[in-house]
Amino acid sequence: MLNIRLEGKQPIYEQLCSGIARLISTGELKPEERLPAVREVAKQFGINPNTVQKAYSQLEQAGLTHSVPAKGSYVSAGDNAADALRSEALRRTGEELRAACRAGITLEQINSLAEEIWGKGGNS
Repeated sequence: MLNIRLEGKQPIYEQLCSGIARLISTGELKPEERLPAVREVAKQFGINPNTVQKAYSQLEQAGLTHSVPAKGSYVSAGDNAADALRSEALRRTGEELRAACRAGITLEQINSLAEEIWGKGGNS
């Protein structure tokens, strides 16, 4: 289930992207499952279809989905979606680690945090 906050600070298309990516990563959206039509999503959330199209394009660029002309967008098959999610998570982690380094956070602090997260199974 997607949650979109129209008043939130995060752009709506990014909320759609992250929500759909979460549904793919949890298995709620299966490989080769068709995503809802752009107009359907736009109507559901009361947003511009161009916003939904931008989100779908971002998902396709990330390798999470693929489109079939005149048929719609589908979750990528097999490990493609999982690989794309891992690559994107690694890219974002790198950005955050660089920001942490610039802020003066030490490697020991990062290692301690990583050990805490992995020790809890990543659920913190």
